[in-house]
Amino acid sequence: MSCLLHYCIAVCCALLLFQASEVVGQSKRVLVLLDDTALKSTHSLFFSSLTARGYQLTYSAASAPDLSIKDWDNYLYDKVIVFASSTSEFGGSLDATGLLDFVDAGHDLFLAIDPDASDELRELAADLGVDFDTKGSVITDHFNRHDQQQSAIVTRSALESKSVFGNIHKHAPVIYRGIGASVSPKSTLVVKALTAADTAYSAVPSKGTPDSSTLAGKDATLVALVQARNNARAVVAGSIDMFSNEFFRSTLGSGVNAGNEAFCTEATKWGFHERGVLLLTNMSHHLVGEHEQLTWYRVSDDIDFSVNIQELVDGQWQPFKANDVQVEFTMLDPHVRATLKPDNKGQFSTRMKVPDVYGVFKFVISYHRLGYTSIEESWQVSVRPFKHNEYERFLLPAYPYYASAFSMMFGFYALGFFFLYHK
Repeated sequence: MSCLLHYCIAVCCALLLFQASEVVGQSKRVLVLLDDTALKSTHSLFFSSLTARGYQLTYSAASAPDLSIKDWDNYLYDKVIVFASSTSEFGGSLDATGLLDFVDAGHDLFLAIDPDASDELRELAADLGVDFDTKGSVITDHFNRHDQQQSAIVTRSALESKSVFGNIHKHAPVIYRGIGASVSPKSTLVVKALTAADTAYSAVPSKGTPDSSTLAGKDATLVALVQARNNARAVVAGSIDMFSNEFFRSTLGSGVNAGNEAFCTEATKWGFHERGVLLLTNMSHHLVGEHEQLTWYRVSDDIDFSVNIQELVDGQWQPFKANDVQVEFTMLDPHVRATLKPDNKGQFSTRMKVPDVYGVFKFVISYHRLGYTSIEESWQVSVRPFKHNEYERFLLPAYPYYASAFSMMFGFYALGFFFLYHK
């Protein structure tokens, strides 16, 4: 019997390990949509960097008649890379709406186009919050050319954020040849990852140099990062050439290697959830001095609240370090807002007092920071008033009423004594 039990446990553990490995493998499934198979060789360094990080790349023509990313309700891929700028219509059952649904389901999208991109891809980018300039226009910068090529520029305006690009600002400038885009300054979901220099402008080459341009300088977005409200991510670039072997191996005028490879690698790390991912676990709340987690509290109780937050760094979960994480105790509106104190081991805690209002409350953590996945968690508890036998016997605010009652009694007896015995 004992041997049979050990055998069953061993089988169950093996199945669990197999399922875990299968899930890990599935999270690396990437579909690469191309409009020209030559891109596999001209952009081999970019694709090789993904393969080296464990991604399973599946190449397909964007117009393939049997193209599909979904089997009934299950997606066949976890991430999609679109390098099919000239494709006017996707093949099979895939379209721009299907790619948006793919993002809405929590998956990642990597989209790169060129100045002559099809309307469908431009509309897809617009739905993601990135509006590309007029068809056929390119970003031009006469003061920051690459090898005197007017169509290829050099920019140093990469986003300086460790949560997104690590130390990318220390790398060499990026060579760019493509179209520019505009991003609404009011957008909270789209971030400019790479912009043009102040001397750059957008124009259609065949029309010559314009007197003015609606897209110029820092307003010209070259690469944008999108993080949806469900924490799905998308990277939108206006150049396919910036990912090519030619630009990866190019050198600048000073003999320094171009920073395209470093920039593109870091962009895919963020876009594919290898960086800037937060995980909240082990939420705990209880009365001060106790350890039992209750579903209700009494008004004016003192509560200890704590959570653990971890950050994904190089494939490993490590304690998240921050001093701006807050918790709210809300009933429609926040009644208490407290800053959680970190212990540098991943635990954030605070002590709060339950407000003198009873009802159904929630502990709410809403944490949104540049480059990090959003944390939006809540836990419901009830707050009750004092029971009749829980009030203090004599309340300090009631002392004036106590005094008035006793003074009234004393006055009544004094008046009666005077009335009865005084002649």
